[in-house]
Amino acid sequence: MAAALRMLLLVTVVATSTQLTSAQQSVTLTEPTMYELAGLFKQSDIVALVKVISGDTETYNVAVYKGEVLESFKGTVVGSTIYFGPYVGERLGWEYILFLRNVPKTIGPKAASSGSYGTIHYSEIFNEGYTSMETSYECVFGGKDVAKKCDYAVRVCTDYIELPKSIAAFPPETDDPPFGCRWVRKTAFISLLDALGNPKK
Repeated sequence: MAAALRMLLLVTVVATSTQLTSAQQSVTLTEPTMYELAGLFKQSDIVALVKVISGDTETYNVAVYKGEVLESFKGTVVGSTIYFGPYVGERLGWEYILFLRNVPKTIGPKAASSGSYGTIHYSEIFNEGYTSMETSYECVFGGKDVAKKCDYAVRVCTDYIELPKSIAAFPPETDDPPFGCRWVRKTAFISLLDALGNPKK
């Protein structure tokens, strides 16, 4: 009896080990791609300043956010509603500059639910999440007085998104901010996106 139990235990351990090993082999980590901003713009189906209205992490197979387009640079119109994801962490009520790729098929909720958005057209934040850029009021820019030091800003992770030399990012390269993300003045960044969207201007 004891030998039979030992044999059963051994078989269970081997089977569990095999399952864990095959599960571990299916996980792949990828490093984000380095893009020049113009190349990122070109690779995107939608580029827009979007206010996040709501989010759903329960009903769909991915996190889905509902946003209102405040300013469009490519692929959408001001005032339209867009649905995007899949990364958790976008702040409700906040504004983001989003570079998105359209998913060819619509997505629907896992089960019928009165609280879901229904079946929707969905766009993806890509490049491991670095194509979603938070906007906020920051006091990180050079200068001694508030008028020069503080401004509306866009958080750009310059370790993965290369800005033109004409756009200053703060803190300077000598500092090492988390994830290589720095702030640029929102007005300058939006002017640059306008120029990319309307090259004839």
